[in-house]
Amino acid sequence: MCRFCKQAYDIFAYDDGRVDDLEIRDIYSSIYRNQEWKCVHSFWSTAASARGFILKRTTGNQYVLVFRGSIITEQGTVDLTNIATCIDWEFVNYGSTLIQRIKVARGFLLAFESVSDEIIIFFKTLLGKLKPIDFQKLYQLNPLRQLACATAIARAGAILLGDDFEKNAKKLIEQAVEDGEVGNNDDIKAILNYEEEALLTAKASNPIEIYVTGHSLAGGLANLCALALRREFGVREDSGMGIKVYTFGGVKTGNKDFAEYYNQQIGLGFSYRVENVLDPVPSIPISPPFPVNVVFPEGLRIGNYFLGNYVAVGENYNVFGLGSQSFSVSFGGAFEFLGGIPFPHSYDSYFQLLKEQQEFWSRLLQPAVSILRPGLEEMLERVYMELQQEKVDQ
Repeated sequence: MCRFCKQAYDIFAYDDGRVDDLEIRDIYSSIYRNQEWKCVHSFWSTAASARGFILKRTTGNQYVLVFRGSIITEQGTVDLTNIATCIDWEFVNYGSTLIQRIKVARGFLLAFESVSDEIIIFFKTLLGKLKPIDFQKLYQLNPLRQLACATAIARAGAILLGDDFEKNAKKLIEQAVEDGEVGNNDDIKAILNYEEEALLTAKASNPIEIYVTGHSLAGGLANLCALALRREFGVREDSGMGIKVYTFGGVKTGNKDFAEYYNQQIGLGFSYRVENVLDPVPSIPISPPFPVNVVFPEGLRIGNYFLGNYVAVGENYNVFGLGSQSFSVSFGGAFEFLGGIPFPHSYDSYFQLLKEQQEFWSRLLQPAVSILRPGLEEMLERVYMELQQEKVDQ
């Protein structure tokens, strides 16, 4: 999952800025051609600059939903995806929950909701749960969101129905954007009419597993996304959808009541947050100090800044180290400096520190494995032979 978070920063460096993102899947395939995962959809919102993509395992029904965060990129540029999102921490009510004490950061919620329609309808299509009302709701969106959702339906529908559906849907989408703008309702209507006719009677896919991940700001978006999917589709047994979450250096998303609600909905053992002890970002948004946090449990505004009692979600897993962030700086084309700087928050640092921990435990356990392996192999072989003999006897 940490590797996928790194890819989320890398892949969009090649983006041409078009809202239809027709080229992202091809770029991903050309860069990561030996991967066992393929990119099936990418999403973004011009309103909040929330970006990410959905991967599918080439064998089986496993999907990864990756959000891109805000960080210094390998190109050496500061990529603050949306500065308003990063600092708009004021508490707002979360959705239509009956418990009004459940609060989340407004900036994070708005950023996720700017792409939530596209993500939800992708998986509705994949699970064969589209209904006529879903298409009716799409006509209430602005043209850009209509196109985004129509593209999501087309790509999920291609997984269900195969090449012919994808070819026809892709042709209609290309016609809708060939003049460089989106606003012709007839073009988008033609796409949605074709999709509705083809998919309303489509059979659902087999149960799917979804891994939701993100680094930095994207960690908070990943938490909100996983919860939205669970609320939309229900528990694992009813929805045919298993959800697991991994965040790296992620921000805190809501208050204590939200954390309790999230943990109850997602379930124990299905959401993990990896935090570097030296990384200050997981402490964001900043909580007011004691005793202010007791006197003002609903938060405190100071000028344009809001401080609230935010609580992290999921189960914590710590790493420790300065790590590094690779970067390059070009001096007018004369020469280029390549190097790295200590940076506990970077995705490179998290990947490096996790790999070091994996190697440490592998070396530590190797003597025990060497001692126990012969005995275990002998025991398993004996059990296997006994089972085979039982089959013969029966």
